[in-house]
Amino acid sequence: MVDRVICGRWDWSRNLVGPVLLEEFREMLTMCQQVLLEPGKDKIFWSGDPSGEFAVSNLKIILVEKELVKHVSVFEWNNWNPKKVGFVAWRAVLNRLLTFEALARRSIPVSSTKCPVCGMEEESADHILFLCEVAQAVWCLISQWFKVPPIYAFRVQDLVELHRNMSAPKDKAKAFHAVCLVTMWWIWKKRNDLVHNGASVHFQSLFEVIKSLSYLWIKIRSKKRGLINLGGLV
Repeated sequence: MVDRVICGRWDWSRNLVGPVLLEEFREMLTMCQQVLLEPGKDKIFWSGDPSGEFAVSNLKIILVEKELVKHVSVFEWNNWNPKKVGFVAWRAVLNRLLTFEALARRSIPVSSTKCPVCGMEEESADHILFLCEVAQAVWCLISQWFKVPPIYAFRVQDLVELHRNMSAPKDKAKAFHAVCLVTMWWIWKKRNDLVHNGASVHFQSLFEVIKSLSYLWIKIRSKKRGLINLGGLV
């Protein structure tokens, strides 16, 4: 340290190659040059309060004022489905589904970020589970099966909350929620089958399997006879 300025000799494990690393290095040097050290004992000082003392209550006030606190919706699991079914929707809501777009964002090499089903748009969780033309055709059949208005959504969060706005008895709304989770799970499963095994994906065959699995699981797990049949809610 010379005149309260940090001095030293850099010992790099590898050379700084590329404009990005060089620019980050220059930014770091600029930040270091702005640091002035004072003689005396070090202490921790929190800039969020004039006293320098940290308090959770003060932190909460700052977050609220800066509108950094957002409403977090708790994912609703459905015990009328196997646990594995809900995991796809749960990961999608958290934006942790490993779509091509997500892999590219994590710097994992992919040949293309386009949707492997339609090949038209970038494959995000919202796209593959609803916005893709094949997925939309499946959801159209789901709405006809349940005799509900056409399903519109812009994100996966909308899909997992559809049942909350249904004007139907609680059990029937829960059955619809179970079917929505099965639909997302099966679309993602067949997407993976297409990517890894070259299998074909057709909306009619997707719907038929979703309908059969939903009927089987809800019938066995709900233990309520007559709640759902292959023609929709009864």
